[in-house]
Amino acid sequence: MSTAPKLLVGPTKTEVLMSYAEAKEIALLRLELRACWDRADPTGGRERAQRLAQVAGNDNELIAEARRWAARFG
Repeated sequence: MSTAPKLLVGPTKTEVLMSYAEAKEIALLRLELRACWDRADPTGGRERAQRLAQVAGNDNELIAEARRWAARFG
């Protein structure tokens, strides 16, 4: 049994396993986004939000999160 995080994507909600490296990158991007917000660093925040959108692929929830972060940073 796999313990890898799962993404449900597509209209049929097909399970796609996320690798440990992908999950770790998303977690680190979230930490960096919070740090940019705390530092009032809009340039860094926009860059990391853009990277989160790239990593999100077809995951609508992650794409929406990246858009929310991008909107916060203008």
